Amino acid sequence: MNGRIGLVAAVCLGVFVGLGCGGSDEKPPITPEPEVTLPQAPSNVVAVPGDGQATVTWGAPSDGGSAILEYIVQVFVGDSEARTVTAPASETQAIITDLENGTAYAFSVVARNARGRGAASARSDAVTPHVTPGAVQNLVAVAGNQHVALSWEAADDKGMPLGGYVVTVRSETSEDATVTVPATELGTTFSALTNGTAYTFIVTADNGHARGPEASVEATPFTTPGAPRVTATTGSERVTLSWTVEDTGGSIITNYRVTAYLGDEVLRTVETSEPRLRLEELENATTYQFTVEAMNAAGWGEVSERISAMPTRAPSEPLNARCQGGDGWISFTWEPPEFDFGHPVTEYRLSAVINGNSTSWHTTELVYHVTEVPNDRTPFTFYIQARNAAGYGDGAELYCSTWPPRP
Repeated sequence: MNGRIGLVAAVCLGVFVGLGCGGSDEKPPITPEPEVTLPQAPSNVVAVPGDGQATVTWGAPSDGGSAILEYIVQVFVGDSEARTVTAPASETQAIITDLENGTAYAFSVVARNARGRGAASARSDAVTPHVTPGAVQNLVAVAGNQHVALSWEAADDKGMPLGGYVVTVRSETSEDATVTVPATELGTTFSALTNGTAYTFIVTADNGHARGPEASVEATPFTTPGAPRVTATTGSERVTLSWTVEDTGGSIITNYRVTAYLGDEVLRTVETSEPRLRLEELENATTYQFTVEAMNAAGWGEVSERISAMPTRAPSEPLNARCQGGDGWISFTWEPPEFDFGHPVTEYRLSAVINGNSTSWHTTELVYHVTEVPNDRTPFTFYIQARNAAGYGDGAELYCSTWPPRP
């Protein structure tokens, strides 16, 4: 009896124990550990060359589930790996030193995590480490007729041979023009320039990879002036010359030279800084010739055409002037002046002050009949003058009146 009760109790206990475990024999699920892979390849690898070095940058890749421990930068010359350089995981750039200037290098980057090295990035474009040359020294420009000659002393190549010198000419009136001069030459000449135009010349040393600092100089090409255009005015025993110069040759005119001729004989030469000159102590009624030339920094320019001029004066007074009065009229007669000074008489003027009014009469004849005078035997002073290209000359003075019949 007791044995049966114990068995039942054991069975019941087992049932209750089973219920206490959830009432099932299944085990709880287990979460799997994430799978760790190699890092992916870095992206956007770019290299910037410097003096004996290159700065390489890249974009960080996916770490494959494990923190990146470092980067390995592979250095290539052509298709051959020259060496590798490690960079800490915290950086996405590396400065690769001890490179040879003038040699082209490319770079690839690999990331490493606890699992190992990942795939290498695409290679960067090849770059060439180089130096920057110095500036040319003592740059000099010598201007001439439509050209400028440049010269300079060699630039410091900083240990890397120069490929040449780059020379640029610039002005406000034309587009820039550039030429390359071999490194063995220390000068060049620019031709077909415009006289009087200011140009700037810029020279830089070039080693094929970098250009040095600029050196510049300004110059204005020029030549001797063109021929002046001369005009002349005359007076008594003098000639006044004036002139203009359209073509200055591209340089400021500093002086003029005037030469006076009598036939083929040079009478005198005068220099002046003004564009005009009065020559005195010349002979009236004598024809002279004159030339003018201008001077600038290039020297004396073209000689003007000869211009002729005759110093002159107004005629002397008419000769043998007479007057005869009548009933309401006065008649005048005279003879030509003794001297017309090289310019023919063109007319005569008869003048007087009558009743407070200045009155004049003009004629080309040697006689004149005046009726516009008071008919009362009042005498008046009359003047008879001859005129030529220089103007009215001295007057012959006469006292005349009408002579009406007496009552």
